[in-house]
Amino acid sequence: MFRAYLKVADACSKCAENLSHHRADDAPPYIIILLVGHILVGLMLHLEMAWRIPPMVYIYSLVPLAVILPLLLLPPVKGAIVGLQWANKMHGFDPDKVDEFL
Repeated sequence: MFRAYLKVADACSKCAENLSHHRADDAPPYIIILLVGHILVGLMLHLEMAWRIPPMVYIYSLVPLAVILPLLLLPPVKGAIVGLQWANKMHGFDPDKVDEFL
């Protein structure tokens, strides 16, 4: 589905479905911010309630997680958004409806 890290290919390599008209621009980063924020804040609260941890431990452990987790989660979430648009026949994926804005 991807030709680069986050660049969606113009067509599917298996079925030749046209993917060039997807609109998954801002949704994946917002979803990733929501997911990673909840994971990190929950982990931080759990660690703080279970043990008394110095602040530098958070910097050394949670800051790398705050960088690595979004980089790992962005491609699958963007693929899921494009797949959701395809499944719901949104943004030009419906062959019966011609998009008048193109």
